[in-house]
Amino acid sequence: MTLPAAGWFPDPQDTARLRWWDGHAWGEATRVLPREAPEPVVSVLAAMPAGPAFSVEASARTVEARSWAYGSTDRRFCVFAVLAVVAAIVSLVLNPWGLCSLLGIAAGLLALVRPGATGLWRVVGQSIGASALVLAVATGVVVANGHLHLF
Repeated sequence: MTLPAAGWFPDPQDTARLRWWDGHAWGEATRVLPREAPEPVVSVLAAMPAGPAFSVEASARTVEARSWAYGSTDRRFCVFAVLAVVAAIVSLVLNPWGLCSLLGIAAGLLALVRPGATGLWRVVGQSIGASALVLAVATGVVVANGHLHLF
């Protein structure tokens, strides 16, 4: 059995004192247990500015109320994304001069840059606009190849 090293330890008979342990047995020497002094109380004076008052809490709640993550019902769709999808689908079926592809490309770019939707619907609108943009570019390349014999 290993015994603790020599040092001052709480006295087993008096909890308000420390007793010397020589490594094998308790010694006769004791001393008062040092008490932790409470930290002094510092008074703080807060001066209020003379300007207008505002509350951070109120503005945080209004942002939360508009955010889709907090269950907001503010769901707006992206007009440019819908227009880009319609133009891209029409360019698949009917695109003799590539005008529908150009319209789909323009609407897809607008859906990416200025989707006009909020929250989660903004991300959805941008994703749909990007997909329609890819489709419109692909159909535009096919029409350009047919007219200009590029490939």
